Amino acid sequence: MNCFRMLFQHRHIVWRLTVLDFKVRYAGSQFGLVWMLLSPLLVLGAYLLLFGKILGVKPDPALSGLDYALLMACGLLPWLGFSEGVMRGTGSVLAQRNLMRSTVFPMELIPVTAVCAGLVIQMCGIVVLLLVLGFRGVLGLTLLLLPLLVILQALFTIGVVWFLSCVNIVYRDTSQVIGLLMVLLMFLSPIAYTQEMVPGGLELVVKLNPLSYLIEGYREALMFNRLPSVAGLVTFASLAFVTLVTGYRHFMRLRRELPDFV
Repeated sequence: MNCFRMLFQHRHIVWRLTVLDFKVRYAGSQFGLVWMLLSPLLVLGAYLLLFGKILGVKPDPALSGLDYALLMACGLLPWLGFSEGVMRGTGSVLAQRNLMRSTVFPMELIPVTAVCAGLVIQMCGIVVLLLVLGFRGVLGLTLLLLPLLVILQALFTIGVVWFLSCVNIVYRDTSQVIGLLMVLLMFLSPIAYTQEMVPGGLELVVKLNPLSYLIEGYREALMFNRLPSVAGLVTFASLAFVTLVTGYRHFMRLRRELPDFV
């Protein structure tokens, strides 16, 4: 397919743009890349305080405080990678509107770069998580599924961002709406709880959230050393491929018209 061929052919450009993005983002910062680890830790701490201490949420009363933190981190890190990619990717094309009339530069790589930047931040957190899980002797062969989960997450996020970045050019309020939707989606995703804890009347709401399958996949493979649900993986993989292809076609169809809205 054209989108897969394009991503493979321009993989080196995407990498260089991602590195440049981090250099620009942390230029002049005294802590620099430390923020990549500090930000997820602060969010995790807030989640633990709210759900663990104040609300007393625990999938299993036998879980220790550290185990619950690790379980939460397995869901929070992919969520942060996804939300970072979507939030930055939605406005990425508009931010680089001076390149829209260029016939040489592949404009479709700009949203991809934003997604990759979010994944880099996520992977930094996952490396720390793996070190802790390895120290506790939790990791097993299911760790080999991690690359598959990251790839599927990347494909799904890129497809979403290709679509939203075009919509944001035409309707400038899109970024604001997405910000609100991300907050709602965060609480509808099984980060601080598992799908088994969801009341029967609300199970459909969680199942309609595609991130539920992704988060459960990370949690099963990393935390519990179990194979994720095959049905869940197939569902998310199918959705990722459909979203990627649809988003790419939408972006390429509207690319020539987008400069008229700037």
